[in-house]
Amino acid sequence: MNAVSLGPLVFSHERLHVVIAIAAFFLAIELATWIWPTRAGVVHRWSLVVAASWIVAARAGFMLANLDSFAADPVSALAVWQGGFAPFAGAAGLALAALAAMLRGPEVLRPLALAVIASGLAYTAAGLALPVEARGQLPRIALPALDSAPVPLSDAEGRPAIINLWVSWCPPCRREMPMMMDLARARDDVVVRFANQGEPRETVLRYLDSQNLSGERVVLDAEQRLMEAFGLLGLPSTLFFAADGSLVAVHIGEISRAALANRMNELSRETP
Repeated sequence: MNAVSLGPLVFSHERLHVVIAIAAFFLAIELATWIWPTRAGVVHRWSLVVAASWIVAARAGFMLANLDSFAADPVSALAVWQGGFAPFAGAAGLALAALAAMLRGPEVLRPLALAVIASGLAYTAAGLALPVEARGQLPRIALPALDSAPVPLSDAEGRPAIINLWVSWCPPCRREMPMMMDLARARDDVVVRFANQGEPRETVLRYLDSQNLSGERVVLDAEQRLMEAFGLLGLPSTLFFAADGSLVAVHIGEISRAALANRMNELSRETP
């Protein structure tokens, strides 16, 4: 669901859309330098400036919109692989870079425009071919907690739920878990469960003890039923369910504090 496996790598559809758009941008730049070989040097330089301007401006825009999350964890500003970009802010940065390029060397405007258009078309086509979908219901099952007591995934009080699928040997799982547990403790309007996939109870306990993490919200999915039910290809994966149990979003890979907080707020607002 919402992911593609390329050998050992797993890309969520959202991130694959971006990879395709970036590839299209630079392929178009190479095509432009083949068409206008005398401009190759300056076009290559300005293409890097334009791409960097979009990335920096889009990241800065996202950070400004989520100041509380980044204030709590400033180092996460560098974790661009987690996602977190504001497209309109990026477009403003791109426009400024394109204006500077036009003023410094008008001959690069046409190749850059070609590359930007190609990138936009590729992104749109990728979105149509590989849509980001969320379909399914929160399974009405109970998984064992660390003390073997059965824990229902659904909430009797009708709250929305977030289920994080993880294993102890997965580096992104290990990085995001302390942050996710911290946010889970601070919210009582959303149920958060950490469903370990396939590891023995002793392994999970040993890992949590070594990291000084609470096992309060941890459940054991020994048969990896959740991965199978939702067709997940990689870990970590985080599932977001509305209060009625319907799946509203899936995040494949490491999630940022800002993205998780935003999803929690959206789920809470949509709860009747």
